[in-house]
Amino acid sequence: MRPISKVIGLTFLTVVFSMGMSTLALSVDREVYDKQDVQSGKIIKGKVMKVDEKFPQSWNVSVKDQETGEIVILHVDKTTARKDIMLKPDLGDNVVAKYNQQNNHAVSFLTDQAINR
Repeated sequence: MRPISKVIGLTFLTVVFSMGMSTLALSVDREVYDKQDVQSGKIIKGKVMKVDEKFPQSWNVSVKDQETGEIVILHVDKTTARKDIMLKPDLGDNVVAKYNQQNNHAVSFLTDQAINR
């Protein structure tokens, strides 16, 4: 009788320990994905007036702000968040972009081409 109780006790302990470790592993993994990588910046809504391709997947895009009429030259590259990375900025596109005001690097760049897809 004693060996059977040891086996049952050891099995129960193994199951409880396994459930605890899997929960811990999932919670650590979740911490990585739950952190928001929020970058501050100014949002501009406007129309693309000029596109200057510097390198493949790197452009200087002139955007005319629809509220102020000011033209801002944004740097869009592979680090810029876009709906579809295969779409290049094009003349006349309506744009909503978030950019860093110190260096005019676009943090996000969404065109009406990506909206209509």
